Amino acid sequence: MKKNSVSLSVVAPVYNEEQVIEKIIRYWFEVLKNDGISHEVVLGDGGSNDKTLEILERLGTEHTNLKVVHAPQPSGYGNALFSAIYATKGEYVVMLDSDGQFDLADYAPMLERLQKENLDVVTGYRIRKEDSFVRVFADRVLNLIVRIMFWLNQKDTNCALKVFKGDAIRSMRIEARAWPTPTEIMIRLKAHGYNVGEMGIKHHARGGGETKLRVFRTGFEMLCFLFYMKFKLRLYRKKVINKL
Repeated sequence: MKKNSVSLSVVAPVYNEEQVIEKIIRYWFEVLKNDGISHEVVLGDGGSNDKTLEILERLGTEHTNLKVVHAPQPSGYGNALFSAIYATKGEYVVMLDSDGQFDLADYAPMLERLQKENLDVVTGYRIRKEDSFVRVFADRVLNLIVRIMFWLNQKDTNCALKVFKGDAIRSMRIEARAWPTPTEIMIRLKAHGYNVGEMGIKHHARGGGETKLRVFRTGFEMLCFLFYMKFKLRLYRKKVINKL
């Protein structure tokens, strides 16, 4: 391992999470400390205009391995997330959301499987999605569309909790600004021949605050992006373009 590197980087996008962010970040550091693994937490801010950044600045005085990266503006989920990912230095990278819907403690069995089976990524699938009926139904439909369009065999392509080999995810080029980002990652992983595993995880209701996701708008944007990726993949495989 390179000098000054860490074993595990935890990354997440943040945007106006003042109601939950302090509780979540303190919990993450407690989990990582108890696991005894060298670590850093890198957050990509998508332009928060509430007290989120003030809270994170205060937490940074307690935890010197907490880093906040400001994504280019105007930002979005994808830009904020990958601004954080590109700033990591961990041998492994754990990706999740910062609103409490995923439990960081679930990374441990995922990382163990990644190491044992020499995988490039282990992605979570939500055994039971804790959300409204409309959101759950829309998510299931979009997952089915993704699996059919791209021949992916994962159960939950848009699950945010994933564990990567650090070099694999840092080498990835991502185009989605918003919610299709986890699905885009899975599409690109398959296209480039990475080894992917999947593991069931628990999903939790938000710990507070409001979701920024709007079902119909998000669904439409997702479909547009999927057709764009399908077309681009075809051009890549036909050697019309040299980068995916």
